[in-house]
Amino acid sequence: MPPGGPVPPGGPHGHPSGGSVPPGGGGGGRNRWLIPVAATTAVAVMAGAVWASVSLVNLGGNRPETVFPGNTAAFGKVDLSIDGSQAVELMEFIDQLPDEVAEEIDAGDGDMNELFADVFTEAFPETDKGSVNEWIGDGAGVGMWPSDDEEVGSEAGPGGTGMVIALAVEDERLAEEEFGSLSGEYDDLYYEIADGFALLTPDNASLSDMERQVEEHGTLDSADEFSSDVSGLPSNSLATAWADAGALNEIEGFSQELRGGMAPGPSEVSGRFSGALHVDGSYLEVQSSLTDWSIDGADMTWLSEAEAGSVEAVGQLPENTVMAFGATGLDSALNEAYDDGELDFLTDNRDFQQMERELNSVGAHLPEGFGALLGTSTVFGLTGQGSDDFFEESGGEESFMYRAEGADQQVLEDFVNDLVVGPYGQPPAIDEEDGAVVIQEGSSSTGALADDPVFEQTMQEMDEAVVSGFFDLRQVLEQDSDVADPSQWGAVGLSMTPNEEGNQLSGELRWSPSGGD
Repeated sequence: MPPGGPVPPGGPHGHPSGGSVPPGGGGGGRNRWLIPVAATTAVAVMAGAVWASVSLVNLGGNRPETVFPGNTAAFGKVDLSIDGSQAVELMEFIDQLPDEVAEEIDAGDGDMNELFADVFTEAFPETDKGSVNEWIGDGAGVGMWPSDDEEVGSEAGPGGTGMVIALAVEDERLAEEEFGSLSGEYDDLYYEIADGFALLTPDNASLSDMERQVEEHGTLDSADEFSSDVSGLPSNSLATAWADAGALNEIEGFSQELRGGMAPGPSEVSGRFSGALHVDGSYLEVQSSLTDWSIDGADMTWLSEAEAGSVEAVGQLPENTVMAFGATGLDSALNEAYDDGELDFLTDNRDFQQMERELNSVGAHLPEGFGALLGTSTVFGLTGQGSDDFFEESGGEESFMYRAEGADQQVLEDFVNDLVVGPYGQPPAIDEEDGAVVIQEGSSSTGALADDPVFEQTMQEMDEAVVSGFFDLRQVLEQDSDVADPSQWGAVGLSMTPNEEGNQLSGELRWSPSGGD
């Protein structure tokens, strides 16, 4: 950032009146600022469907983490530049897309800058897309940080919070001309052109505070925790997000929201989140991690006691399974967590206590009851979906299977009959097969889900997951007349895997299409 910070109102970087609203009303300014922030996710998703003719050699764009301060509490970016290795992965993925999606891709011109120009002209309708496209880049980032200066952020919301959008620019001179003109029209728009970015904010104090924070804390890319967290994410991702819950707690208002959303209202939430959207040959995936996460002092280390193998367990379900979830080793992990008080933030909740009383009534006394109900390996799958809409009640027979290796058959029978079905319902069939308690309702196919090539493709490299899920889009989309060929849409898979120390929980959510030749 150039010495001296932003030019104050009255100069070329701010409107002379020093803070007002766009022409036409007082509410439009803040609504307009939501457009470029929310659009980052939309642009990233769009990119997966338009990247057909991107150049195979591109060294990548500017990195917005190099301009935000090291004490940034929440950060997100979209980077639609691409290098040669990522281009190969992308082309492999495109070959597997459904024909109807591939046709839309062929119609695109691969110009990532144009996507950002579309977003920009939506936020500022008086601009000309052609001229914007001459200077705008193919990346953007947003950062938020706590500040001890109550003037920072006070024009856009509660004071003490800095927020800046960093929009990549390819021609700084043209960008300067564009924003110089815009700042004369909008006095809630402040900007600075620096280091290949247009730094935008509705609050003039945030720009000067951003420079002060960089001088004190360095830049975000050099911050140890940020660097460590994002280094575990795939390189060349379409979008990346990172947040520090501890730092967010310092932001007035946000900490109350964070605590209010966590049952039963813990006094403290700490830890960090990181995530990235990327293409990996046969699938489009969101990969994320929770690191050093704790709720009211209870951490995640007990998860390290869970065992790998949930994907293999899910694969034992019938081949016509539509949706499935599985877990392995949660019985012993939950047992230890319960004994060590790591679940106190849940067990102190009134609803949990009511549930525990009901479990006691059927002989599933906690913590041993975890094993009686879950066993060492637990899977549940909806099978044989009929012609009725999957997400609507059909009034027909439900079809499902529950398998629990090593569970207590009598406890499960009492649980199902007394607490789930009730005295007037018709209980499902409950049997024991090779050491597993199997609860089944309706019909299912004789083949195993593991034999399905789409299942194998979707769940590849998830063998270490302790929790996994599978959702067959082919069966669900057979009910959608707007889809030309449901068989080409493949499936969605998910997994959760703790590290050996238990201080990090990694997750994957991916779409693996099955189109192409």
